[in-house]
Amino acid sequence: MPETTVAIVGAGSGGVYLAAELGILGCRLRLTDLDDTRLAEIGAHRGLDVEPGGFVPIERVTTDLAAAIDGADVIAVCTGGTYQESVATGMASLLRDGQTILLIQGNTGGSLVFRQALNAAGCRAAVDVAEMDNYPYSCWRPTPTSIRPIVRKKFLQIASFPGNRIDKVFARLGPLFPHAVSAPTVISTGFTNANAMLHVANCVANAGKIDRGENYKFYSEGVTPSVARLYGAINAERVKVAAALGAQVPALEDWFERTYGVRGATLSETCQLLTTNSDGPYQATGTPRAWDHKYISEDVPVGLMPMAALGLAAGVPTPRIDAVIAIAGTLAGTDFTKAARTIERMGLAGMDAAQIRGTVMEGFR
Repeated sequence: MPETTVAIVGAGSGGVYLAAELGILGCRLRLTDLDDTRLAEIGAHRGLDVEPGGFVPIERVTTDLAAAIDGADVIAVCTGGTYQESVATGMASLLRDGQTILLIQGNTGGSLVFRQALNAAGCRAAVDVAEMDNYPYSCWRPTPTSIRPIVRKKFLQIASFPGNRIDKVFARLGPLFPHAVSAPTVISTGFTNANAMLHVANCVANAGKIDRGENYKFYSEGVTPSVARLYGAINAERVKVAAALGAQVPALEDWFERTYGVRGATLSETCQLLTTNSDGPYQATGTPRAWDHKYISEDVPVGLMPMAALGLAAGVPTPRIDAVIAIAGTLAGTDFTKAARTIERMGLAGMDAAQIRGTVMEGFR
């Protein structure tokens, strides 16, 4: 693999895990975050210890976004979906021709709002924007500077916006993620958004436990048979909207099997195995203790709400997704409409399903 310089924007768990894995592959790394407390120990250590694999150096650890992305081939944005537009605005004048931006993950409509924000901020650089459908790894982080991998996902999709750029984009990004496949458009990645399906419904169904601050096992204890039925109901609507927009996305049971090689007799049993297996990716999943947790504050406005908005544009009703959104907002005491990825923010206002299909393939006109 040719030497690739990757700037990682966001030093939360996802960004740090990404640094560890790409460092093992031999990438040159930079790591940036607005919060210096996330960077201090990694900077002092000059990298990360990976078990096994040894030491991964990071050549620049900085709060200076310009210094981090200057000369980078790939800029991986790992900030969480609610911050992607502000990141785009902040880097618009700093980008240079030929760079590739990868959102990990795009949530639903991430590349669309990112490109819109770049355009609004006057970006003139010829850059590619792409997104991944999920985070590629599950890891333990024993200390701030050490990583112990649990599992690398076997199925990942990368899509470009517009979709007609995917061959060029995947030629650069594919070697960094050997298990990834290219997807035709960001509808495929945006609607293979497992977080939106798994997190919000679980929190809504276990509201009492969250209010009491119980440290329940999010999947093995939280996904009872009735919660699994709720998963199935919103999943069916997600799949139907995606199909109307030209994408065939896997049902949850199929996604679990393709991604982790795990499938129980029921969806509830599958969630238990994903937690209790020795290599179970969900054994490290934290439990929300408040309603401002990202499982609600991110996955409602940039996960479920754009799915519902796209369903409305495509003429596909989403009553159960709508209900979960409404209940989540009530329980959280939050009006998510201000943060929601609307059709307007995605640049798709006034479009029907056919026009949306054309736009995600050809770009904004």
